[in-house]
Amino acid sequence: MNKNALLFCLAAWISCNFLADPRGCAAASMSAIRSSVVKIHATFQVDDYAMPWQAERPMSGTGSGFIIEKKRILTNAHVISNARFLQVQKDSDPRRYPARVLFVGHDCDLAILTVDDPVFFEGTTPAVFGKSLPRLNDEVIVLGYPMGGDRISLTKGVVSRIDYSVYMHSGVDQHLVLQVDAAINPGNSGGPVLYNGRVVGLAFQGISWAENIGYAIPLPVIHRFLDDIRDGEYDGYPELGAATIEVCNEALRRDLGLPKGKSGIVVHYVDPFTSAYGILKERDVLLSIDGSRIEDDGSIRMDGETVLFAEVLERKQCGEDAVFQVWRDNREISVRVPLKKWTDPFLYRHRYDERPRYFMVAGLIFSPLTRELMAALEQAPLNRQFHQLVYCMTYAKMDELYHGRDEFVVLVRRLPHQINTYSDSFLSGILVEVNGRFIARLEDIPAALEKPLNGFHVLKFLGMDDSLVIPAEDARQATEECMKQYGIPAVSNIGKETAK
Repeated sequence: MNKNALLFCLAAWISCNFLADPRGCAAASMSAIRSSVVKIHATFQVDDYAMPWQAERPMSGTGSGFIIEKKRILTNAHVISNARFLQVQKDSDPRRYPARVLFVGHDCDLAILTVDDPVFFEGTTPAVFGKSLPRLNDEVIVLGYPMGGDRISLTKGVVSRIDYSVYMHSGVDQHLVLQVDAAINPGNSGGPVLYNGRVVGLAFQGISWAENIGYAIPLPVIHRFLDDIRDGEYDGYPELGAATIEVCNEALRRDLGLPKGKSGIVVHYVDPFTSAYGILKERDVLLSIDGSRIEDDGSIRMDGETVLFAEVLERKQCGEDAVFQVWRDNREISVRVPLKKWTDPFLYRHRYDERPRYFMVAGLIFSPLTRELMAALEQAPLNRQFHQLVYCMTYAKMDELYHGRDEFVVLVRRLPHQINTYSDSFLSGILVEVNGRFIARLEDIPAALEKPLNGFHVLKFLGMDDSLVIPAEDARQATEECMKQYGIPAVSNIGKETAK
């Protein structure tokens, strides 16, 4: 399903007669495997962050998924995100069955659906997962429903790389990926990738400007997601939060006092919202993790492969620990880091399945800074404040701009009215104070407006000497007039409303 320019599926259309050939899968019959692969029909609606009181027109798309144990369907999160209505369809069955979402992990682009009608699962066989990942140059098969036809499709390719990559659905999270050279077509996202008849991955993204490069979510990521939801809730990935650099430079090794024969990576920053904050320190050299030696480039050996040390953390759940051997202050110590469930308001992932929050006063629209808001503002003429937003998104934590704030509140739009004339220079500015009250979150604005200063609302913005001043007595009437003139249904949506 293609709701993002870089999110599309892995598969190519070939003759359906080939699917009946059992030689394609040695360990299981193709008919049984085909019975588990489903087509997902989604009607979705994306909100307009430039005008946050309204949504864009509904659109439709399709994706793929496959049935697993306990009458569940595994697919990509991006296939069902912002969906208002979902249906699933089996191979060679014209009927569509209503489906609903049980769990979604936007950080790993995975989701679980189910169908309440038991008839849907009749005649199906749950897919079986492989025991391990395929090796480089091993041949894999990709099944799904790409564009170009309505029937199930199969394509073959080989594993060309096992590496880490950004998962485009969230825009920030990096996990293990399985790169294959299968053909790429929109619509096959969520389809299974098979090796010897067993699932070893799930097709999820590709590169639009490159040929024969497609990516699958591999077994370790899938298993971690399924383990996470066993308790009925998805917690997500715990984040260590230690930014590191390699210790290959001899001058750096001498400066750190690192003895010969020891290897590792040095911590240069610890994120204040993550598990390692207050435990690991800058200039700590991480020598090993859970008994695995960390090389100077940050790699370890795991399952016979060379991977980044972060792969150990990738396979852990919230509530578990990571044990490091650390070189600190010219001696080696053991450091245990409890991995906690975390919420970081200054990590700008893509947002899904929630309504934009906003507040309007006198035709001025304020919203929290988000990745979606930045995308909307890019369509408007850029100004100095926009570049400040980019800076705040990137360096809010490193430069400690987050202190005292839960979020950055931005002046998104001015709905022209006599009361707010000549205020365009404040657009895209970060609101700091209203009537002398510091604005830590969007919810602070209504309370601050209750106490005008000498009959005026005085709004101050980050990095600006001038203030935006509005007559308090006229502001309420101007707000009502703007709502009527511009068709705004409510003066605000301050709470985190979930899209229905």
